Amino acid sequence: AYFVFVIIMFASCTQDVDFDQARDYVLTPVVESSLVFFDESVPSFLDSGVEIEIIQDFVEIDFFNGDFIVDNLVKAEFNFDTLNSISRRFELRVDMIDEANQLQHTFTLIQEASPDGDDLPSSYVESFEDESLEALKNTSIIVFTYRLLPGPEISTDSKGKIQMKSKAVFYFEIADTL
Repeated sequence: AYFVFVIIMFASCTQDVDFDQARDYVLTPVVESSLVFFDESVPSFLDSGVEIEIIQDFVEIDFFNGDFIVDNLVKAEFNFDTLNSISRRFELRVDMIDEANQLQHTFTLIQEASPDGDDLPSSYVESFEDESLEALKNTSIIVFTYRLLPGPEISTDSKGKIQMKSKAVFYFEIADTL
């Protein structure tokens, strides 16, 4: 019986293992990162009782300085989730500027006004591939411009707020041969 077991073990289906396959590999990690957060109530859009139409902020980015990121990033997405409980529409314009202060890419999202003072949610995704991905890789500053669009006048008695959270999702493809 022992002899039969040994013969079966040696005669069982075996196949040569190709260790050269382990030399070629492709990794496809996905990395998420918080981008910007905005939470402003009506008084943020007033200065001494006078309406401020535009609020602007910026983020400096040094993420694309390394060769590894530039060489292996194949796609990116900016995801925006907004809530508006103000009775005014607003616009968010995102401008991507390079080190020479040249505009590389821009996009705009519109958040509708809240008809009843309740939070009105909205989502937007900007995808970067091909030319727009190259523009993103050249970006060193992202400028966020929030603008209240025409509508009912707001005052210190107005209620509501605008909230926005966003994240960046980066898709990599790392391929190499050992």
